[in-house]
Amino acid sequence: MNFPPKIQHWIQNDLFPQRVLFSGEQNLSELVLATAAQLQGCTPLEIKMGTHADTLWIKDTGKSFKVSYTDAAKKDDQNENENARGVANWATKKPVAPYRIIILEGLERAGISAINALLKIIEEPPIRTIFLFTTKNHHKLLDTILSRVTVVRIPNESDDFEIDDEVQNFLSGKNLIAAFKTIEQLDKDSKNNPQKKINRDIILQFLKKCIRHAQFFSQWQQHLPILLETYRGIEQNLNTKFTLERLAIHLKK
Repeated sequence: MNFPPKIQHWIQNDLFPQRVLFSGEQNLSELVLATAAQLQGCTPLEIKMGTHADTLWIKDTGKSFKVSYTDAAKKDDQNENENARGVANWATKKPVAPYRIIILEGLERAGISAINALLKIIEEPPIRTIFLFTTKNHHKLLDTILSRVTVVRIPNESDDFEIDDEVQNFLSGKNLIAAFKTIEQLDKDSKNNPQKKINRDIILQFLKKCIRHAQFFSQWQQHLPILLETYRGIEQNLNTKFTLERLAIHLKK
């Protein structure tokens, strides 16, 4: 298994966070299982078979993740640990292995009540307890969860990705004059039509490239929130030039 550089760095340097959210459109099970196995010094098969006593794997079956072990949970073939209160109780037990690891796939399956029931244990996890969550799109999750986890974005392997020098220079924030020239050119290109109306698709395409680069390169991942905010703002008809200039100034900081 080839781990993403960030994951590999955490494992090798014993710096693994206690709350990590893997976000990506593809199936993340193998990556998360391999990560847990690496941390525990076991094999992914042990976790899959349920024979590793200190690793709890809650698969995404498409059923909702519930607050407690109710009749509805039993009907969905979920065991007593596959719910928010069950996870909280299981996580507090002292591990024999290096860690007590909870893998919860498809965090978006959890409703507000289930999330609220998890918040305390996530906010203050016991020593040597690690939570590994997965989601297809972390931007759809509540801020109360996102503020408590470390997000690791896993790019879709089928995506075409080409490194763009202009995008890299823009994201680096080293040359504000060059960034403003890029914005000026985008503004001209977006109005290059007989009606001289702004074609927002040209701006949005540039921002998509910026977002893709920020997802791919760790040094720019901290810019993702402002990039996504800018993208949404332009989608919602904010002034394109002013919004891009605001972005460039933010990247310069």
